[in-house]
Amino acid sequence: MTGPKPTTVERIITAALALIGERGLGNVTMIDVALTAGIARQTVYNHFPDIDSIAAEAISRHNAESTRQLRAAVSVVDTPAAKMEQVVRHIAQISPHQGHNIDFDHSLAPQYRNLLDDYKRALDAIITTIITNGTGDESFRQDLDPTVDAVLVRHLLVGLSQLIAAKPNSAATTTSTATRTILAALTSQAADDDR
Repeated sequence: MTGPKPTTVERIITAALALIGERGLGNVTMIDVALTAGIARQTVYNHFPDIDSIAAEAISRHNAESTRQLRAAVSVVDTPAAKMEQVVRHIAQISPHQGHNIDFDHSLAPQYRNLLDDYKRALDAIITTIITNGTGDESFRQDLDPTVDAVLVRHLLVGLSQLIAAKPNSAATTTSTATRTILAALTSQAADDDR
C-alpha cells in the first residue's frame, strides 16, 4: 500500500532539495527544478517566484515538522534524562533525511535567512526546558545554566548530525556515544575549581 500522491508543491520542493544538495543553491534554476519534478516550468512559477522561495518553503516545512516530531517524542517519556535521550535520537533520525544537511547559510537570500534559525530556537527552547526540569528535580547538575548549556548541547547535536550524514552506517554507535556524552555532561559534577 502506498501513501498519498505528492502534491505539485511537494514535488517541486523535493526536486529542488535534491538539486540543491547536489549542486548548491546558486547552481539550480527553475528549469532544472521543473525537469527534475517532471512538470512544466510555468507550473513551478505558478507556485514559486524563484529558487530561494522554494528553499524557504522547504525550510519552513522542515522546521514545523521536525519541531512537531521532537515535541511528540519528548512527551512520551517522563524523566529529564529520558527526554534528553529522545532529543538525541530525534536528531540522529532526521540527520540523513534529504535537505537536513544542506548548507543554505551563505547562498539563501537575506529575507529568508531568519528561517534557518527558527529550528535552532525551537530546539534550544526544548533543551532549555529539559535542563531546567533536570536541575529542578536534581537529576542534573545544579551548576548548569539552562540557556547556555542548551546552546552547547545543540552544538553537540550538530556534530552528531554531521557525523551521521558522513557515515550513516555508524549511526547507531554514534547516537549511543552522543547520548552518553551529553548525559554525562549534564549529570556529572564539575571538577573542583581549587584543583
